[in-house]
Amino acid sequence: MKILLVEDDVEISEMLRKFLGTEGFEVVAVYDGESACRKFYEEEYSLVLLDLMIPKMDGMEVMNVIRK
Repeated sequence: MKILLVEDDVEISEMLRKFLGTEGFEVVAVYDGESACRKFYEEEYSLVLLDLMIPKMDGMEVMNVIRK
């Protein structure tokens, strides 16, 4: 299962990426809303873990874009 992790705090992102990786998930981490939208359309993901307070576009805006 491939997960798109959107979290602007690098320490939290790395912690989640490592934990999910040890559980067998492939994790792609990005740190802002624009990168999240771009990555979402470049590859296919089973799950998006999305922080709401991220730079460039907030999480609600990202969610609206990827729901389309």
